[in-house]
Amino acid sequence: MAVQILKNYKAPGTDNIPAEVFKYGGNGLVKHLRTIIKDIWQKENMPVQWNVRIICPIHKKGRHN
Repeated sequence: MAVQILKNYKAPGTDNIPAEVFKYGGNGLVKHLRTIIKDIWQKENMPVQWNVRIICPIHKKGRHN
């Protein structure tokens, strides 16, 4: 359900995979992703590439003190 509420035509993240791939990939893609995530969870070993992060501060509108 969470995948279906993703917005279309937004810039992809660091993986360069747009949200539409997940939305329209169907149940087959969801099953494969679930298998991968379950395997990582059970082995407690996350791929090194997943440690890459980009932090982008988002400021509130209005005056900043």
